[in-house]
Amino acid sequence: MTKTLTIIDGYGFLFRAYYVLPGLSTTSGLPIGGVYGFINMLLKYLTGYLVIAFDTGKKNFRHEIYHGYKANRQKPPEDLIPQFAILREAVSAFNLNCEEVIGYEADDVIATLAKTHSKYDDLKITVITADKDLFQLIDEKISVFDPMKNKYITEEDVIAKFGVGPDKLLDLLALTGDASDNIPGVLGIGVKTAAKLLTEFGSLENILENAHQIKQNKCREAILAYKEWALLSKQLVSLATTVEIEGDLEKYRIKAPDIQKLTNFLKKYEFKSLIPRVQKLFSHEIQIHNEKNIVEYSNENLLVFLDRCKSEGKMALYLHEESKTLSIAYSENNLFCIEQDNIEPSLKLLSPILISKEVLKIVYNTKDLRKFLPEIDVVDDVMIMSYSIDTGKHDHKLETIIKYNLDIEVTESSAQALILLHNKLKQKLLSQRLFTIYERCERRLERVLADIEKQGILVDAEVLKELSEDFSKKITLLEKEIYELAGEEFNIGSPKQLSHILFDKLSLDKGKKAKSGIYSTNVEVLEELAADGQKIANKVLSWRHFSKLKNTYTDALIGQINSSTKRIHTNYSMVATATGRLSSNNPNLQNIPIRSEEGNAIRKAFIAPEGYKIIAADYSQIELRLIAHIANVLAFKNAFAEGKDIHAITAKQIFGMEEKNLSESLRRKAKSINFGIIYGISPFGLAKQLGITKNEAAEFIDHYFSCYPEIKVYMEEMKLYAKSHGYVKTLFGRYCFIQNVNSKIAHLRQFAERAAINFPLQGTAADVIKKAMVRLFDRLKTGKIILQVHDELIVETAEAHVFDVAKLMQEVMENVINVPLKIEVKVGNSWGSMEKITNLI
Repeated sequence: MTKTLTIIDGYGFLFRAYYVLPGLSTTSGLPIGGVYGFINMLLKYLTGYLVIAFDTGKKNFRHEIYHGYKANRQKPPEDLIPQFAILREAVSAFNLNCEEVIGYEADDVIATLAKTHSKYDDLKITVITADKDLFQLIDEKISVFDPMKNKYITEEDVIAKFGVGPDKLLDLLALTGDASDNIPGVLGIGVKTAAKLLTEFGSLENILENAHQIKQNKCREAILAYKEWALLSKQLVSLATTVEIEGDLEKYRIKAPDIQKLTNFLKKYEFKSLIPRVQKLFSHEIQIHNEKNIVEYSNENLLVFLDRCKSEGKMALYLHEESKTLSIAYSENNLFCIEQDNIEPSLKLLSPILISKEVLKIVYNTKDLRKFLPEIDVVDDVMIMSYSIDTGKHDHKLETIIKYNLDIEVTESSAQALILLHNKLKQKLLSQRLFTIYERCERRLERVLADIEKQGILVDAEVLKELSEDFSKKITLLEKEIYELAGEEFNIGSPKQLSHILFDKLSLDKGKKAKSGIYSTNVEVLEELAADGQKIANKVLSWRHFSKLKNTYTDALIGQINSSTKRIHTNYSMVATATGRLSSNNPNLQNIPIRSEEGNAIRKAFIAPEGYKIIAADYSQIELRLIAHIANVLAFKNAFAEGKDIHAITAKQIFGMEEKNLSESLRRKAKSINFGIIYGISPFGLAKQLGITKNEAAEFIDHYFSCYPEIKVYMEEMKLYAKSHGYVKTLFGRYCFIQNVNSKIAHLRQFAERAAINFPLQGTAADVIKKAMVRLFDRLKTGKIILQVHDELIVETAEAHVFDVAKLMQEVMENVINVPLKIEVKVGNSWGSMEKITNLI
């Protein structure tokens, strides 16, 4: 479990808090606004380890270097001066540690504490400050939080403000100087110029050494004239990281204060509104971490506890997987545990409150819990709340959510943790304007998915068995042919043995070596060899194809058929993707091949019961329609409005081919270009996809952007937005966090940039189909949703209701969002044999 060390810039924050509440004073006229603001902030960080850094108020080593250091600093306001002593008194009353060292500033103490403790792998360090000088510290282990803006200052924020990252901020400040501290810098050099120079030369020393190469005359002359000032300024803005500070990390562990002493302090300075908050806070610390206040089990005690839940209007429930214990809480200070043997007889007592609409149930993973408590209603799910806030930022295991939001360990009092989590996450949903995403989409979707999983889809096991036997015969025949071409038998599934046969024995052209040290036999290598006429490579590709169909699909699916229902009941994860899309597992029904003949044959095993039909409604070109709307691509918007073939239009633009003369092959290429480019495909990737040269692909991409310039603008805007914010948004406001978008490693950064382009489209498409599922579920009375696959919804209904259900699906799915969406509706006896319904309008 990661621990947190919080380092607070004591006087720095006091100054800022003072200017928020400058006129606040006691009845006797003693000013207290700054201290009040400080304590308000402090109450948010009283977990883990904490230390407050202070200035001594005396001269430090910088004054010895430069006598003019801070010479123009004005004295603090008169009504702030007495608050310095009150702040020290507050720190003592809260039983907190502080550090100050003569000869150094608080910034140096903070830098030393942060750097010294960053060596601990399991320790997260947060510096609470708004001081730009301390932004130099930001790295993977050290975060800076600005309490006035209520946000973490990320590397992207530093780049957005200064034009360079934290690692170059020291050199930038040396060039620009700082008027507030009377640090000279280089006269005439501002932030933009400094950032430009550092981008070009890399460091202050390189700039000074190569000053004669600077093209701009004024800039070059300034650097040459003020070289010594720049070096002096760097000394002044450098943070000392080796200040002698006694004690180790344990010294800063937060310890419970003397409640009476603390209360007396708060009364003395008339902080009356803080007294109940402080008492509750430290009462919570005792209950959660020590006594837990667990009520002993009995039916009578359970009824009393449930009555209290009713009066509180909320109840957290957590089922512990290992111990099979159900814990219940109505506050962070009270817990009721029902051991495994007592759960069954307790359900009758729990039932009325589980179905009550007057009591909010707070849980983790409602969908799984519903299998155990199917009656549960009126639920807030912290797993889904967390995903709605931090899509793609981290996983959403309970331990992770607690670590990111509470910084306490998961114990048997997890129901109590759910109460605390719920409070925190609800505040985030509201403050980040994500409550609608959670409330109207994700929260309601859970019940829809639970119903889909329960319903399942009927499967004809005999069809799968026949396919499996057919695949086995083809695999056996291919093995025989491969052995003949190789001149010996070997394990075709072994990359090492296959590599030996292809490159050592048969001496085929070698590709690149894999990490294992052997020559790669991946798909790309085999496809190149097959294209060169190597029969054995083509046979191995076919062998792999049929082996995967048999092992991953036909054989595996047979084992997944429920013996009672004769259906396959997949499981949907709501929190697994970075874009908001659902994922299917046990088994994964979203990756059954669709374009191959064999894949379609597998789909034919998914059937409708006698007297029923399967209806599949699939969004047509949804991501192209969305980019037309988001990027305002006029040519696309006009084409969609007029019902024209968008791929034929692109073929005309790129290849100069009229639609009446357009071959299916060229249309497929245009389709690849349309979808490939909006996914950020490279010339290399497009060349490979179309079987053309890289130069030809680059020309296609350039021509495409000249035809649709709005798409290029959109792509660049999304990359810049992701780099400065760390995320992009869907049309519905969902945050999709982008990892590595500012990475110095090219392939990681390029992948992230492609994600920044694609996520708003994929994420919006995900939101659209989720909202459609919720609305369809509410209105569908004569059928059941049995499957969701990417942009497709599949419903099972009686034959007599096919037209009405198809009409309803069209109405619901095409009207989720104010974008002209279209769906293609098909009906059939199986998922693999369907016909279009064309008369719905």
